[in-house]
Amino acid sequence: MNNSSIEIKFVGEFLSEVAITLMMNGANTSRTLKNTQRIAQGLGYEADFFFSLSGVVLSVRNKETNEMHTIVRAIPHIGVNFEIISEISILSWRVVNEKLDAYQVNEHFNRIKKIRHYSKPSIWLFVGLAGASLSRILGGSWPEFLITFLATVLGLIIRQFFTEKKFNIFIVFALASFTAVSTVNIFRILTGLDLNSAFAASVLFLIPGVPLINSFIDILEGYVAQGIARGVHGSVLIFVIAMGLFLSLFLFGYGFH
Repeated sequence: MNNSSIEIKFVGEFLSEVAITLMMNGANTSRTLKNTQRIAQGLGYEADFFFSLSGVVLSVRNKETNEMHTIVRAIPHIGVNFEIISEISILSWRVVNEKLDAYQVNEHFNRIKKIRHYSKPSIWLFVGLAGASLSRILGGSWPEFLITFLATVLGLIIRQFFTEKKFNIFIVFALASFTAVSTVNIFRILTGLDLNSAFAASVLFLIPGVPLINSFIDILEGYVAQGIARGVHGSVLIFVIAMGLFLSLFLFGYGFH
């Protein structure tokens, strides 16, 4: 195998990893395509992509030798990290402006992939405060504020735990919704309070805002298949959140007397 063949396979693997990293961290299809193609062109290659919700097909062509390489990769579900998306976008322009070679780009990219999310305690704190603050905005009392905070944090812990165990994402969201609402229900029984605002606010951390927004953007920019797939995925997530909420209300008898 000659050096050209080795390099095009390396570039194909690298570009597919870039595309997957962008998609699973919350980038829309257009941004993913522009960034990866910009990197490919800066390295002297042409890249064509086909995206679906769960995978990507990439064909890379060397502009000098016309040699081609095609690769198919799955897209895992990880979570949103806009810092990684921003750093990859900056890197794509550096490839063009600084004439970096494939191995230099890969070295920079590997450092970007090591960017970590916020620590779990900080996520619990601020997501819990966001949900609790929303309960106050909806007219809830200070006891509801505290109950919503606890319910949101417990639901988030359940979501993170089962996501790390690689459970089906729909089961994860249903369990997290059930946990959050059940926590509110337990306090409703113990305190005798109505807690309407807490019920509404405790599950809003689960709403898949990024997939739904990206779905709308993809459709507007002409990536209809990807947009519909994201939209359906987000809609099913909302459905299972509602199912978890309904099951908890039903088991605790709230509103079914």
